Amino acid sequence: MKIIIQKSKVKCDVGKCKNQAHYSIVPEGVSSSQYVNLCEECASDIYSALGKQLVPKSPQNMLARAVKRGNE
Repeated sequence: MKIIIQKSKVKCDVGKCKNQAHYSIVPEGVSSSQYVNLCEECASDIYSALGKQLVPKSPQNMLARAVKRGNE
C-alpha cells in the first residue's frame, strides 16, 4: 500500500467532507476507482486518530526484553 499526491480534481471520500482530495491511498492491485481519496484536513485527522491507537513500543522496552531473553 502506498500514498500518492492526487493531481486530478477528486472529492474527498470522507462522509460529509466536500473538500478536494489531496492524497490517495493506493492498495496494490486495484484500479484507480478503488483508491481512498482524502483532503489534507481529513488525512491529518485520520493520522492523529491512528496515532492514538497504534502506539509504537519504545526502544528501551525492546532492548530490555532482548537482554532478558538472553539471560533466560
